[in-house]
Amino acid sequence: MLKSFSAAVVAGVLMLASCSKNNDNPLSSTDVQNVNTESVTSAQANEVADVANTVMSNVSDLQLSATREAWADSVIGKDGRLKGATIIISGTKGANGPTGTITINYGSPGIKGPDGVTRSGMINIAYTGKRFMPGSTRAITFSNFMRNSVGISGTIGILVASADSVAGNNWIVTHNHTSQLTFTFADNTTATRSATYTAVWNIFIGAPTQSSVIHKAGGSATGTTRKSASYTMNITADIKFLGSCAATGYYFPQSGSKTLTVTPAGSSTQNVYTFTFGNGTSSSCTNTVTIQFNGKTKTITISPDGN
Repeated sequence: MLKSFSAAVVAGVLMLASCSKNNDNPLSSTDVQNVNTESVTSAQANEVADVANTVMSNVSDLQLSATREAWADSVIGKDGRLKGATIIISGTKGANGPTGTITINYGSPGIKGPDGVTRSGMINIAYTGKRFMPGSTRAITFSNFMRNSVGISGTIGILVASADSVAGNNWIVTHNHTSQLTFTFADNTTATRSATYTAVWNIFIGAPTQSSVIHKAGGSATGTTRKSASYTMNITADIKFLGSCAATGYYFPQSGSKTLTVTPAGSSTQNVYTFTFGNGTSSSCTNTVTIQFNGKTKTITISPDGN
C-alpha cells in the first residue's frame, strides 16, 4: 500500500512539474512562427537596404553618372555580403545630378558569403541624385532574389532626408523608408510586409562592418503572416542593427523594442507580442529576442528561415 501510495505521489509531482513547465512557456507553435516571420521579414528588408547602402557609399557621384563594372572587388573586400557578385552601374547626367541603375548579380545557383548565407538572383537599385544629397531617391527591386531558402520580391523606396559628414569621410545619413514586400518560404507559404519608418545610418565608408543603422521609434508596418493572419508592428524604442554583428551571421536587431499585434484569419481576437532585443553591443551579438505575451515572458532564438 505504502509503495503504491508513493508511486502515485511521484506521478502526481511529475505531472504538476510538467504542467508548470508547459505553463512557463506562453508561446504556442503558431505564436513562435508569428514572431519569427515578422522578425525575419523585417531583418531581411533591412539587410537588403544595408547592402545597397554599402554599394552606394563606396562609389563616387561621378562614377554614378557613367557606365562602370569591375570595381566590385574593392567593395567586396569591405562587405562580405557582396562576395562573388557582379556589380554594374549604368548612369547618366553628370556628377551633380546622377541618375541610373545598379545591379548586384549573385547569379544562379548563388554564392555563399562569409556570413554563411547563400544569395542568388539580383538586387536592382534605381537612383536619382547625389548619394548624400537630401531629396535623392533610391528604389530597390529584385529579380529572382533569394536569401538562403527565402525569396524576396517587391519594392523598397528610400528618400535621403539629411546627411552630415563626420570624421574620416564617414557619414550620418537619415533615410525615409517605405516598402511593399512579399517573402516566399521553402514550403511556398508567403508573408507580406508594408513598412514606413525613418532609418539613421552611421556609415563607415571604408569599413562597413563598423557601421550601424537605427530604425527610429514611431515606425510601423502592416502585413500578413504565413498563416494568412493580419498584423501590425509598431517600433516603441529605437531598434539598432550592427554591421559587426551582421558580418558574423547575427543580422537581427541588437537593441530596441517593438510590439506586434496579430489577428488570425477569420477571427477578431488580437494577440499582442512585445519584443525586447539585446543590449546593443557588438561584444554580445545575438539572434535572440525576449517576447512578452499574456503576462509572461520567453526568450527565443529567431529562426533565419521564419519557422
